[in-house]
Amino acid sequence: MDQIKAMKVFLRVAERGSLTAASFDLGLSRGGASAIVTELERYLGVQLIERTTRSLRLTEEGQYYLDKARAITEAVENLEDEVGSAERQPRGRLRVQIPPGLTTLALAPALPAFLAACPQVDLEILSRDGVPNFVAEQIDAAVLIGVPPAIDIVARPLGRIPLMTVASPRYLEQHGMPASVADLAQHECIPIISSISGRTVPWRFRIGDEETTVPVHGRVAFETAAAAVVTAKRGAGIIQLASYLVFSEVRAGQLVPVLDEIRPDSSEMFLVHPRHRLKPRKLRVFEKFLIELNPRTRQKWGVRLVP
Repeated sequence: MDQIKAMKVFLRVAERGSLTAASFDLGLSRGGASAIVTELERYLGVQLIERTTRSLRLTEEGQYYLDKARAITEAVENLEDEVGSAERQPRGRLRVQIPPGLTTLALAPALPAFLAACPQVDLEILSRDGVPNFVAEQIDAAVLIGVPPAIDIVARPLGRIPLMTVASPRYLEQHGMPASVADLAQHECIPIISSISGRTVPWRFRIGDEETTVPVHGRVAFETAAAAVVTAKRGAGIIQLASYLVFSEVRAGQLVPVLDEIRPDSSEMFLVHPRHRLKPRKLRVFEKFLIELNPRTRQKWGVRLVP
């Protein structure tokens, strides 16, 4: 029995929850895929999958085998990537964490082209901020905005993202336009709560040759930027966010730049992955895809993905 092939068939059946779907993905007949899983169970001496006429469910042994088999097959694929032909197609599962706004506005519209160019790569995109637990969550890489923490990771600079401070015309009509950073103390500010520290993120401004940070306060704070944008559009206060999160609203006149003459330096963005892991071809290709998003994102949202 080809154990690696059997592992891959079992993994696809478990991930798809269907013999029919898995066999289609793998180019096998349904009976052929079922026979391979049955042979694997006979070889191991345990039942991995409980089958009914309507569903499949992993046994306790099946779940344990799934976790171990995934790690083994990914290690084999990575090794083949490292020593194999440069012309070989990237393949395998790629699990990446990307900030939610960047996923929706920049990544998702361009993904069909990546999937068409890499038909053997299965993408899992986790839309959230913060530093993931790469091992426990089986994450291959993450996009971080801001300086990466001093942990055992490799950080590849992807570029810089400008920040914008904005408010709705209605809010500014009612409360006036702040003329200085000091005026913010008299305004309703809507800060963002850091998913890493749990504290509100101070705002940044460049005054002269120096960048300064300003703690801001308001009656409401959010962990998600999308909620802050909606609240600001309704006239509840001033926000400071990455430009791509508010660019469309500014262009539509729903939000107006505030203190734009002292706009802060842009934030750096990085693709990070664990230092101790090889960088497989599928990740190298995805990194190249992110870099090639540069012209589109710069034109639409003022985001420059490569220096």
